[in-house]
Amino acid sequence: MFKPMTRGEKQLSPGDTLDLLKQAEEGVLATIGADGYPYAVPLNFVYHGGAVIFHCGKSGHKLDNIAHNDRVSFCVIHGSEIVPQKFDTLYKSVVIFGRVVELLDREKEEGLVALVQRFSSNYLEAGKKYIDNSKHKTRVFKIEIEHITGKIGK
Repeated sequence: MFKPMTRGEKQLSPGDTLDLLKQAEEGVLATIGADGYPYAVPLNFVYHGGAVIFHCGKSGHKLDNIAHNDRVSFCVIHGSEIVPQKFDTLYKSVVIFGRVVELLDREKEEGLVALVQRFSSNYLEAGKKYIDNSKHKTRVFKIEIEHITGKIGK
């Protein structure tokens, strides 16, 4: 179902791939709309419990597409450096294919706390209060990973 990487010698090990996913601060979520057009949007995320967790508002293009088709692709790039004299770029990347599932109730709160821990760990208590006051304004999702690859470009 999923194609092997064309340049297999550039493939990261499963452990290095997960490490890279945990280090990257933002990624790009790609969805497909009812009109057949792809839509790619950058977002913050956390790798937690074997899934990619992200939050968003109550409505929008991304959510319309997910409602149409829960299959998505998610990509992160880390440490990109252009090497002009070699006409090349150094980077590491992760590409994920999976399905999006909405988190509700306790799982939703756990996902939001995981995001606060990742991006605002010095403000965890204030973050938990923020979650309590504003969780009704947000939706939280996880990407259940079906296929993941990591690559080093050099």
